[in-house]
Amino acid sequence: MFEAEIKYLAEPDFMPAGERLPDAVYHDVYFDTPDGALAASGRELRLRRMGGTALLTAKAPPFDVATASKEEFETAVDDPEAAAALLAALGYVVRVAYAKHCRRFHDTAGGLTLAITVAGVDFDRRTFVEIEHLAATKAAARAALPAIRAYAAALGLTRECRDAYTDLALAALAAAAADRP
Repeated sequence: MFEAEIKYLAEPDFMPAGERLPDAVYHDVYFDTPDGALAASGRELRLRRMGGTALLTAKAPPFDVATASKEEFETAVDDPEAAAALLAALGYVVRVAYAKHCRRFHDTAGGLTLAITVAGVDFDRRTFVEIEHLAATKAAARAALPAIRAYAAALGLTRECRDAYTDLALAALAAAAADRP
């Protein structure tokens, strides 16, 4: 699937339109090769745990650089510890790990099904709002981006955040390390 996603900055009390879904906490671990080849090429390999379930996701390089929207390949994982061990046995190392606290919503706009997530991450005090649409083709995903922007603007969201959570987390870790004596 092709994920057309735009991330915005919002006030902590932001409440989107749409149907409220159960809140979730995602524990994300991103893996890479020891030399950082995945990140350098714009690809990602993530193991996400949420409640009693887990997903393994591989993301291709962005097809839209401005939003970092990517093609995703995802599968459920019954045993996340075994999956992490398998990735380590293949030579992958943990690049970064963090928790994401999510208020989730579902809505439709312009004929699109949208997933809206109001997110807080454990390394940054800001509130993020992700608006995404999953499309079967790259062309359909690209075509969804203007509709997502229009939907966001109607909600008063105008400050796009183009930084990936992984980059923000790594910057926060580096800043914390620099502050230590």
